[in-house]
Amino acid sequence: MAVVFKKPHALTDAPFHYCPGCTHGIVHRLVAEVIDELGIEGKTVGIAPVGCSVMAYDY
Repeated sequence: MAVVFKKPHALTDAPFHYCPGCTHGIVHRLVAEVIDELGIEGKTVGIAPVGCSVMAYDY
């Protein structure tokens, strides 16, 4: 069976703490997928604003 989805390598194993229905987790996954595709993990810098988005540092 072909793999349809796998966790991006750029994400940690920490569970997301965002509210159900919030799209922050989706955005984190999409950014991590692009980082993996471009092969730039370790060469990227992330900046998170205030509010629940600041939890980005945990992932």
